[in-house]
Amino acid sequence: MVALGAVPAQASAATSIAEPTVTSAEYPDDGAWHPGAGVPGSFTFDAGGDDSVVGFSWGNTDPAGTFVAADHPGGSATVSYTPQASGPNDLYVASVDSAGNRSPQHVHHFYVQSTEPLVNGPRETGVGVPAEFRFSPRMADVVSYTYRIDNGSETTVAAAADGTATANVVTATRGSHRLNVWSTTSTGLTSGIAGNGYSASDAPLVASTDYPDFVSSGGPGVTGTFTLTPRTPGVVEYVYYFYEDWDNPTVVPAGPDGRATFTYTPAASGYYPMQVYSRTADGTQSGLGREYYIVVK
Repeated sequence: MVALGAVPAQASAATSIAEPTVTSAEYPDDGAWHPGAGVPGSFTFDAGGDDSVVGFSWGNTDPAGTFVAADHPGGSATVSYTPQASGPNDLYVASVDSAGNRSPQHVHHFYVQSTEPLVNGPRETGVGVPAEFRFSPRMADVVSYTYRIDNGSETTVAAAADGTATANVVTATRGSHRLNVWSTTSTGLTSGIAGNGYSASDAPLVASTDYPDFVSSGGPGVTGTFTLTPRTPGVVEYVYYFYEDWDNPTVVPAGPDGRATFTYTPAASGYYPMQVYSRTADGTQSGLGREYYIVVK
């Protein structure tokens, strides 16, 4: 007799062993959509009375690798399986005899509804400063959301009465990241995992109502005011320069809120590409933002 969970030594495939049948009330192979990612279902494997069958090898990869014993030779076994991804799913099942011979593999094909929460937030955040992301449910009775950045630690936030939640997500490093989010119901049921890609930059933001980025504005001799906003903590000053005057950068001290303003008066019409970076008290320099274009009429 084979112990539960122990896989008999695999011999060559024996076509005399009948392929098993697979049934599931929650996830039938019927071409329709069923419960959802993160929602468990029961699957029953049946040897159809073939007394040589002592169990089944099953799993969501091909070939199936998890063994479960039949309730008696030629009988059946029922397992619980929780699909983690929405869309088409496959469960692979083969009957196994005491010598480890396997039947032809049965593929149970089923469709899983989306339960992954909706994630709305910025496409680019700062570094070390909070950015607001909003989570909305795609399953009933959601009481909380859990998120992690890339493969980092998990953070859980409570959902409001309407099932939504807002999280202030802090990203520690520059570059491309993935925010992974899943919801949990009051009974402990978890959804599928939503993946939201975004990037993080500590380069300061530049804004001006007098000379908006890449918009023809002002004119020769018309002074514009520019506001610099930090995207990393502890900024004490900014350095900006124009490409036409690369060797003469200008340093502007930041105020208590980390922001700064400066004025610039173009002498002639044309394009004035400008770049800015910030510095903290210990001299740490941010990355350069993309070029800000002053376009003078």
